[in-house]
Parts: sequence; C-alpha cells; structure tokens
Amino acid sequence: MMYRRTVAWAGGFLLAFTACTGQVGSGSAPAPGTGGAGASMMGGSPAPTGPATDPGRVTLHRLNRVEYNNTVRDLLGTTLRPADEFPSDDRGYGFDNIADVLSLSPLHIELLQRSAQAVVDDALRPGVDVTTTRFEAETVGSPIGQAYKQAWLLWSNGELVATFKAPADGTYKLRARAWAQQAGAELAKLSLGVDAATKVFDVKANEVMPEIVESTFKVVAGNRTVRVGFTNDFVDTATSADRNLFVDYFEIEGPLEGPTRNPSRDRLLTCDPASGEACVDTLLRAFMRRAWRRPVTADEMARLMGVVRMVRADGQSFESGLKLAMQSALVSPHFVFRVELDPTPTSLVPHKLNPHEFASRLSYFLWSSMPDDALFAAADAGRLSTPAEIKAQVARMLADAKAAALIANFGGQWLYTRKLDDHDPDANVFPSYNPALREDMRDETQLMFRDFVAGDIGIDKMLASDTTYLTDRLAKHYGLPPPGSAVPKKVSVAGTNRGGFLTQGSLLTVTSYPTRTSPVQRGRWILEQLLCIPPPPPPPGVEGLKPEDKPTGTLRERLELHRANVVCASCHALMDPLGFGLENYDAVGVYRSTDAGKTIDASGKFPDGRAFNGAKQLSTVLAADPRFAACVTEQLYVYALGRGVEHTAGHLDTQTVDGLAKGFLSGGLRLRTLLESVATSGTFAQRRGELEPMRTP
Repeated sequence: MMYRRTVAWAGGFLLAFTACTGQVGSGSAPAPGTGGAGASMMGGSPAPTGPATDPGRVTLHRLNRVEYNNTVRDLLGTTLRPADEFPSDDRGYGFDNIADVLSLSPLHIELLQRSAQAVVDDALRPGVDVTTTRFEAETVGSPIGQAYKQAWLLWSNGELVATFKAPADGTYKLRARAWAQQAGAELAKLSLGVDAATKVFDVKANEVMPEIVESTFKVVAGNRTVRVGFTNDFVDTATSADRNLFVDYFEIEGPLEGPTRNPSRDRLLTCDPASGEACVDTLLRAFMRRAWRRPVTADEMARLMGVVRMVRADGQSFESGLKLAMQSALVSPHFVFRVELDPTPTSLVPHKLNPHEFASRLSYFLWSSMPDDALFAAADAGRLSTPAEIKAQVARMLADAKAAALIANFGGQWLYTRKLDDHDPDANVFPSYNPALREDMRDETQLMFRDFVAGDIGIDKMLASDTTYLTDRLAKHYGLPPPGSAVPKKVSVAGTNRGGFLTQGSLLTVTSYPTRTSPVQRGRWILEQLLCIPPPPPPPGVEGLKPEDKPTGTLRERLELHRANVVCASCHALMDPLGFGLENYDAVGVYRSTDAGKTIDASGKFPDGRAFNGAKQLSTVLAADPRFAACVTEQLYVYALGRGVEHTAGHLDTQTVDGLAKGFLSGGLRLRTLLESVATSGTFAQRRGELEPMRTP
C-alpha cells in the first residue's frame, strides 16, 4: 500500500504541476499552414515590435508516445513499449510532436504510473538460472484416458497439457518418459509441443523399460503451454489389438544457453544496493541525471532519498526503496515533459537555452529520444554553443542507428507512410493487397528517404529518382522484373513507369479510397506536403462525388462534371489537376492505361499555366519549383521545434525559414545540410518568456 501511495503522490504532483503552470495542451490540432498555434504558443502575449528579435517559445512539451517508448528504452534498456497503450497523440501542423496539442489527461496519469512500475521492474529483474519444471502425468490428467499406476494411459488420441512460466527467452528442452502398447503396422506416436510448435516421435519402449523422448523448442519468456500427446490411436476389432500410449512424466528445462544475466540491471546497478545508503544515493543520482536530462539539485535528491528511507522504515530492502524512488522519478514532470525554463518567466527578452535543454532539443529532433552519454558530456562541458560542435554532433547522431527515428517519425508523417496502418483497400476489389505487401511499400519509401538523410543527394531527386527499393513481391505488384530478393533491394527503374516518390505504392494507396483512386486527395497531398499551400476548406453543404454502381465515364470525366458547380470549382481547380497526373496508378499503386474502358488522360496544369502529362512530368515540374524547397524547409523546421511557424511582426520565424530555404536551395537541396542548418539556427537555440503566464480557471 505504501508503494502505491508514494507513486500516486508523484502522479498527483505531476497533475498539480501541469495545472499550476498552465502548460497542459488544449488538445486542438491546428491545420497545416494556418496561424492557429500562434496565439496559443505565445500565451496571448503580443510579440515584440520593431526589428525581428523574437525566437518564440515552445509550450511545455509532453513526451509523445514514440518519444516515451524510445526514452525508457535508452534510459533503462527495457524492450517494453508501454506508451503503445497510452491514448493517441493529437496532431498539429501535420505532426504528433507539436507541444501545444500534446494534452495530459487523468488516464495518462494512471497509465504513466503503471508504466513506471513495469519498466523499472523489467530493468532491475534478476538474471535467471537454468531450471527444470516437471509435471507428473497422473497428476496433470487429461479428458482422454485414465491414471495407470504412476502414469497416465492415453487410450485414444489426446493430450496432457500444462502451463509453465519461462523466465527468459531462449532454447528449452521438453522431454517425456513414456512407453507404448503396440498394435497395427506402425509404432505408437508421441507428440511434444510448446504453444503452437509440435514435433512427433515413434515410441518403441514397453512398460518394463520406458524411454525418454525429448526435443528442443524456441521459447519466449512468460506463461507458456506445454503438451504431450498421442496421435495415432489404433484398434483391430477382429483381434482386439489396441495401440495405447503411457506417459510417466514430462518436464521442460531451460534456458539451455545457461544462466542468464540482465544487462539492464548490470548497467544500472554499478554497486550492490544491499551495501547501504551510500550506494543507493550513487545509483539514484546517476539515474536521475539521465532520467531528468539534467543535473539534479541537492533538494531533489534529498526528497528522493526520503522515499528510500520510508521504504526501509517499513522493513523493506534498499533495492525496494531504490525501485520506488525510480518509479516516482518517472512520473515526475521532469521526466514526462521536456522542461525548458525562463529565468524571468514574464520577460520577452530572448535568452539561450541552457546546455542540457539544448541537448534535449537536439536529441528529440534527430532521435525522438533522450541524449546519450556523449551528448550529455558535451552539454556538461559547455561545448554545445558553437556551430562547429553542433554540426559535429549532428553528423555523429545521424550515423547512429537511433537516427531511424527521424526517418520513421518525420519522414513517416511528412510522406504519410504512417497512414498505411490505418488504410484498408477493399479486398474484393484489390485481392493482391495484403499486410506483407503493405510493409514492402513502407520499406520502399523509408529506405529511399534514408538515402537522403544519410547521403549527399539533393532531395529533389526524391521526386525524380531512377532507383527504388523492391522485393520480389513488390516488383510483381508493380509489373517489374523481380530483383531476386525477399528483402528490399536497391534497383534501377529507369525506362519504366516508376521513378520517384509520386509513383510509389505507399503514397498512392493512402491517398485513395478503399475501392478507387482519389485525384482530390492526391492533389491535396501535393499542395500541402510538397508546396505548403493548403487548399481552402469545402463550403458547407457541398456533397462529394456520388458513388456509381456502373461508372458512366472515367473518374476524371465524373470529377470534371462535379467541378462544373461553381461552388465546388474554387477548391477542385487547385487539387484535381495535380491528382490527375497520378491517375495511371490505381488505388493500390498498380499501373494502368484505362479507366472504365477508356484511355486515362493524365495531363494537367498548374494555376500559373505550367503543363505536364503523367507522374514523371509532374514530378519534374514540382522538383524545380522553389516552393518545394521552401516547403521541405518549413516542414522540417516545424518538426524540429515542435511548434508552428509564427508570421507575426517582430518574430524571427519568417526570416529564419526564408534564410534556411535559400541556403537549402543554393546548397543543392541536401537534406543533411538542412538538418545541420536547422540545428544551428538562432530560434532552435533560444526562447523567451511571456508577459502573463497562463492560468487555469
């Protein structure tokens, strides 16, 4: 009860902290391209007037689900993903890491408390020894058969079933002592099984000399089902010959790899907590510095050590006290939020983030996780103040495997590969689409995007590339020669109907309806994600395109009739022509030449008159559009800062984004260079207070 009270107190502190600071997100998600976040971001305070000096401020930023999972992984070494059970994160400006919309609910508080206990218990669980769990067959019993002396007689096909708890992943050996009563042409057969895996053996032995039948199985830690069965019952009614199986006992031994250690425990416990309070203080101090992503004050340590002493006073061990203090730390706002403080909260004078705040901004930008030891060391030494050091850290961090988070989270939301999980094409219309093909599509896009993050290639080539990543399955779907690989392989698609992101199945699928393409959604995606031009919202009361059992023309012809309505034309004139350029690809990305029995017209024009015919020409026009470079810059800038771009007078955002875009364009559109430029920009390293702190009623 004491443990629950203490962690509940920490959770209450978290809720009280967010209420008092007024920093709990509203839960509303501003639309891309709008200024909706400006007032919220600035807390209602007017921006300074005169020359642009305002770097803005980021609302207290709760870790989103991805960031939480990654942070407990890097902090504790756990493989648990507790935030998968948290409520979904709201999105703003196209991303789920926008501080203003990352709300905190009572359900979050409850799940954070539960998560803290689970991840600490997992990280500090002891290693396991090789164990053997035996089950006496006559005790286990079965609906088939009966007890026979000190064994169980299976007189027909059936199983003895038991449950055991595997202490760790590994290889386990399941064995059974058995004999048989033979009849018929074949020997009695015994099956051994763990969960769904089953192996079958002949049993030659008799009751005088039983035999041991055994086999190994790969087992996952946790509660597992073990089974011993009889599979080939036989009775000769003419002679009364009867084949039966007798099982004395069965047992499972493992993990066979030998005694195991918990590497997380070994890394966290650099001394033995049982040795006393001095060790616990050392362990907790090291843990807190990483958990709260900054040095811990003497007062904070004193309070946490008070938790340890309380547990000790209750007769529990030092390790129990350490675990409870760690759990309390993980429901503190200093862990759950990325805290950035203003020395004078009501001052609008810009100030630099302190080194540890900057390190957190950088690590959550590139890794969606906490700083590592090298970044902490750079912050401790005050080295994160020069562009050269920041660029060196960016290069180091992008070379780390954790940079995959930038591809999955920035790339996955910008390019919509995350939406694949929520999109289900109609199986009756597209029977070839399945989860394996979906993952191949996702891999194709993410691997392509990885090349632009890791390499020295202009991102305009993303729209006009002659290479892509294919498996045999995806190549068959596209109608291309198979590369001879079940895993994605980089191949040339020059001279084919593929080339560039706009021809990839991931985008073409998620911008379609379950039964047909959507030039409207595809055109809207191009406008919003590549050019940062949000189309106007549809007028109230306007109906969409009505479905037809037997289409009376191509989708283009039907949409052009729909666009004849002057009210509808205001939106569709912008989106539809761009979407028509992708009409050669159906709702799961298969190339086609006809629609409703008629040749597809994939031509179109931009509002300024630039014409194209088909996806490749459309891609070429887009890649050369300076708004593409500006839009990529703005998308990355928003993701990096976790807030929208502010275009008010006196704000640095407009000139910062313009400067970044010009440098990005003149530098050959290299994404790696843009990442460095964003990380070394003034607004990334600064913030300000607000005139009047927000209050809750």
